[in-house]
Amino acid sequence: MPFLKNRKLVFLLIAIALITITGFKFLSGKVVIGLRHPESAVYYQGYIFVSNIGSSPVSENLDGFITKLDKYGNILEYKFIDHLQAPKGLWVKNNHIYISDLNRVCVANIDTKRMHCIPVKSSRFLNDITLHGNAIYVTDTATNNIYCIKHNKVSIFYHGNGDFSPNGIVFSKRLKAFIVVSFNQPAINIISQKGKLIKSIRIAGYTGFDGVSIYKDKIYISDYRTGRIFAIGFNFRKPVPVKRFDTSVADIGVYDNKLLAPLLEANKLYIGTISQ
Repeated sequence: MPFLKNRKLVFLLIAIALITITGFKFLSGKVVIGLRHPESAVYYQGYIFVSNIGSSPVSENLDGFITKLDKYGNILEYKFIDHLQAPKGLWVKNNHIYISDLNRVCVANIDTKRMHCIPVKSSRFLNDITLHGNAIYVTDTATNNIYCIKHNKVSIFYHGNGDFSPNGIVFSKRLKAFIVVSFNQPAINIISQKGKLIKSIRIAGYTGFDGVSIYKDKIYISDYRTGRIFAIGFNFRKPVPVKRFDTSVADIGVYDNKLLAPLLEANKLYIGTISQ
């Protein structure tokens, strides 16, 4: 029918206009349900690992765990690693999972599941984690500290003031520095390898950030409170909307044109494809 054909044409033109004007990236995806306050998700050698905080983000009651999924989002082992306190940030390297676990950092072998934990005595709310060189870097959103763990020795790498509230952290080879996003303000902070603040960039229109991930020539950041994810170039000038959820979105991961988005308060994990 001509009327229906015209309507389809109109909808197509509107969709094209939205992409052109807003830069929005459409994603198709899968939602994994039944998780328990999922905070972080990482991809490694064909598998997805998700941290589950458990009953409380500040409790030491050991009901937190890591879930293992295949690359399609099918759960292979619900409690792949358990007896964790309140696990949040994850990083995987050399067949080991590095876990920020409230007031300690745990390292588990993926094959044997054997795990050892390093206490971070002055910490209160360890959040995201990354590796650079032969050291571990972990943010503490409550104390404004970023800790460095090297040869099992813990030191304060950087301390911020005010609403620094460090959350997501990643090392950028391009900048030769760390990118750290703030939770209590919409700020992207660049910190040198010597632990000095290079600059802080505020992103208008957002509330405060959770996860940060680098893929190709873009930095992907999640705004926890509004459920939005955006991409921004290394000039930090124009954020491009990527995806919006109707619930909070935590520590994201981006790889191979794929997006992993833990929907913490909805107990779900979103797995989608990003259009470059």
